[in-house]
Amino acid sequence: MRKLVGTLAVVTLAAHLLTLPTTLEDLDSVNFALGVRHFDVAEHQPHPPGYPIFIALGKLGTSVFSRLGLTAPEVRGLAVWSALAAGLLPLCFFVFFRLLAGEEREYRAAIATLLVVCCPLFWFTAARPLSDLAGLAAAWAALAALASALDYSASLSKQSLTPIVVGAFLAGLSVGFRSQMAMLTMPMLLWVFVIVARARVALIAAAAAGVLAWALPLVWFSGGPQRYLHALGSQAGEDFSGVVMLWTHPTPRAAFAAALHTFVYPWDSPVLAGAMLVLASAGALVLLVRTPRVLAILAIAFGPYAVFHLLFQETHTIRYALPLVPLVGFLGAVVLAEAHKRVGVAGAVAIAGASLALVLPATSGYAKTPSPIFALLSEVRLLQERGANPLVGMHRRVFTESRRARLYAGDLPGTLLPVPRDYEWLELTRKWREGYDGEAWFIADPRRTDLALVDQAHARTRGYRWPFNGNVYVGGARPNEIDWHILGEPGWFLEQGWALTPETAGIADRDGWGPHRRPSIGWIRRRTGDALMVIGGRHLGGDPPVNLVVSLDDLPVATRIVRPGFFLDFVGIPASALAGDGRYAQLTVAAQAQTGGTMPPVAIEQFNVQSPDRVQYGFDEGWYEPEYNPTTARSWRWMSERAVVRVHHAGKSVTMRIIGESPLRYFGQAPHVRVMAGDRMLAEVAPTADFTADVSIPADALAAANGRIVLTSDRAFVAGEREGTADRRRLAIRVYGLTVEETVVSR
Repeated sequence: MRKLVGTLAVVTLAAHLLTLPTTLEDLDSVNFALGVRHFDVAEHQPHPPGYPIFIALGKLGTSVFSRLGLTAPEVRGLAVWSALAAGLLPLCFFVFFRLLAGEEREYRAAIATLLVVCCPLFWFTAARPLSDLAGLAAAWAALAALASALDYSASLSKQSLTPIVVGAFLAGLSVGFRSQMAMLTMPMLLWVFVIVARARVALIAAAAAGVLAWALPLVWFSGGPQRYLHALGSQAGEDFSGVVMLWTHPTPRAAFAAALHTFVYPWDSPVLAGAMLVLASAGALVLLVRTPRVLAILAIAFGPYAVFHLLFQETHTIRYALPLVPLVGFLGAVVLAEAHKRVGVAGAVAIAGASLALVLPATSGYAKTPSPIFALLSEVRLLQERGANPLVGMHRRVFTESRRARLYAGDLPGTLLPVPRDYEWLELTRKWREGYDGEAWFIADPRRTDLALVDQAHARTRGYRWPFNGNVYVGGARPNEIDWHILGEPGWFLEQGWALTPETAGIADRDGWGPHRRPSIGWIRRRTGDALMVIGGRHLGGDPPVNLVVSLDDLPVATRIVRPGFFLDFVGIPASALAGDGRYAQLTVAAQAQTGGTMPPVAIEQFNVQSPDRVQYGFDEGWYEPEYNPTTARSWRWMSERAVVRVHHAGKSVTMRIIGESPLRYFGQAPHVRVMAGDRMLAEVAPTADFTADVSIPADALAAANGRIVLTSDRAFVAGEREGTADRRRLAIRVYGLTVEETVVSR
């Protein structure tokens, strides 16, 4: 078994040395790299509490890789210590588990070590330029040494105190890598302090020496106690106030999310996590019945960290759950070791193999692909060298979280606009109204949807994504995935009072805008020809109907009576209505009561303006309001059994792309979904999984159907009956995306 564990350690080390990353990623890794350049905790180089030991190792690693002439020496100089820790940890796990395991200690300990080392979260984190693995290695070396006290029969034992004294020193030292390690090592240290009376003075002295080994140089290089404490207090305040934790949000939903992030995401697959949690639960019962003392020691070792993590840490940052993976792995190994030896080995190998099958492609992609923020900055630098000087807008979160990366790699070119929270797009529109006609960039958080208020017809968008499931492997990374929008002068843009997305609807409602309160404001670029406007939305109240008035430069161009429910209009705008001074004509949309009484609310949820020779479309009857999940960054609309898409096709054939959710989440068998134009069947699908369907629609079919494309489903359900609410909507298919574009004929 020892040879097996030794082989596992060597393989783990070699695999990670061969996949060292070449770019930084998380804010913490950037701060570490800045600290390697110049250590200054007050300037968050790195962030408090400082981790001077890890910075010293990073400087050493950087120096070695620089002398070897390798690329990205600062990144690899940090990441190499994660790889080395990953090679050391199997030995530490095995020693600790062997001391707990009882009669079959080596067998059970080897299985537990295999399960933990192959866990996707452990394997992947061992590739990152962060201090998590180095801190975990120091902490587990301390635990393995302290666990030698399990062999002490009494406080008067004549056995050597050296292992537990070394463990005490390492416990203090580990906090210099990761402050959270105190919650993992100090409870065990306290337990040993209680049971080994004659070692108490030595334990206190050793632990203090371990703390002083990093605390003294930390305070010295930080400019003294006062400057350091100021930086530490500032960071602590930010951590407590800016983090969503169960302690400050004690709701069932937050508790479920904390448990999900802690015990399911580390295994990547819900099936794999479920198997491990079932085994771990059974293992806990076995220990409770047969060796409750071992279960008590596990509670001492892991309980305080588990409570601290679940209550006071941002569990969305998945790597914070790493210290609890060995607990799950050991408890699972208890059951596997109790089975017939072949069955136990086969089960352990199967779980380890499934784990590696998930994590190895992710680790390879991480090593080969730049992180989103550094991929963006690298490409931007090339344009900067060519003289790019754009106007640059950013979402506030991206601006804040990328500040350190931009300090490290060089900032964006051009003029950076202010970033008022929730109103970032208005800084861009203000510049356009003032006459700016050059190129504009917008660095966007993909979870935000406010850029729906800007014409995207001539925009280019580049998305920067992780080449793996980022929620699992780098959950909580800051900055995360990013979109880069390159915008020419738009044909239109909207400002206050619009509900094109749930986000913009919420902003408009919060600020007291909307056509029923005060006119919604937008701007349309002046042009010499006619234009076609698509405008749609909802009358959200009961009677009476209202008049919806669309005006350009205060002159009405369209008026319609809007009754309760949905509406959609295609409005022709003559060239004369767009003539005038300035680059843009002001657009206003106002709702006016036909009779006296309370004005019912009206929301404008669809808008576009293009030349009449461009394809445009809108959602007509049978579609429900847009919805959005900010956690997954997914938008959707539900369609009922019969839903209509109206298309202005400008005499052209078009292609409709439908991206939908698997209907088997709601129905026992696949529904038949038909796409028709008039009496002409265009497509028929019976999806059994998430699906994408491309439907070609000839121009003559559209003309004959007056531009109306009808989607039908032979199955639907009432939302409220599933959810126990008063929601009476009849839902058929959740549509994540629907676009209609001119068919491109290849030649």
